[in-house]
Amino acid sequence: MWIVDKIKLQILRLPIIVAAMALLSCEAEEQTLTLGPLVVDSTTSDAIHCSVEVAGGIPIDYGFYYATSKDAAEKITAPKVKGTYDLIQVNASLEGLESNTTYYIRAYAMNMRGRVYTETIEAKTLTRMPEANDNQYPDIEF
Repeated sequence: MWIVDKIKLQILRLPIIVAAMALLSCEAEEQTLTLGPLVVDSTTSDAIHCSVEVAGGIPIDYGFYYATSKDAAEKITAPKVKGTYDLIQVNASLEGLESNTTYYIRAYAMNMRGRVYTETIEAKTLTRMPEANDNQYPDIEF
């Protein structure tokens, strides 16, 4: 008789197990991310501010690779900046750059489905204006 009771108990648990499995399977399936075009929002003599739109899910890692050559910027060993994510786009300021220099930049984002990249673009920092205390011409008296 106790075997019959155990079977009844297992049968009573079955709907709970099925409901739990159904609830867990209703979680949002991870989608492949897509990135819009990489945009340079502004430049200064030592920084480039850029952004990229993210669609298709929420990234767990994101940012920008940059370098002074296209080949170097397209390697994962290139310097990178994480930036900030606001549920629509990733923004970052690449700072501490050399003035009057061309940089190659590409954005990336990653979720559980993989990593995606933008096309590599180039942007040039502005020429730094000399400051009043810069003595670029030491032979000339002011």
